[in-house]
Amino acid sequence: MESKNEKLLKAIQHLEEALLQYRNKKTELNFLTVSKAFETLVEYVWRLLKRIVEDEGLEAPSPKMAIKQAAKLHLISDPEKWLEAIEARNNSVHDYFGISEQEYSELAKEFLNLVRGSKIFHSVD
Repeated sequence: MESKNEKLLKAIQHLEEALLQYRNKKTELNFLTVSKAFETLVEYVWRLLKRIVEDEGLEAPSPKMAIKQAAKLHLISDPEKWLEAIEARNNSVHDYFGISEQEYSELAKEFLNLVRGSKIFHSVD
C-alpha cells in the first residue's frame, strides 16, 4: 500500500508527464489528462495541508481554509495562486471551465511549480 507521501509524489509526476504530453501534442485527450492529473494533485495537496495545519492546532475544514491557514504558518507562498488552483479544480470537476485550455494548462504548470517550491513538498521527499 502506498503512503500518502508516495501518492503525492506520484501525483506530481503524473501532472509533469501530462503537461509534457499536452505541450508536445495539443489534443483534447491530452488536455483531459492534464485536467485529471491537476485535479488529483490539488486534492492530495490540500489534504496534506489540512493534516499539517490541524497538527498545529488550527482548523481547516475546507480546501480554502487549509490554504489560508498554511499561508499563516508560512508553509506555502502565494496563497492567492493556490486558491485560484482550488477554484479551477472545482470548476473543472463541474465542467464550468470559463478559461481556455491554454490558461488552464498554464495554471496547472504554475501550481506544480508552487507545490515543488513549498515547504510541504520538501518535507515529503
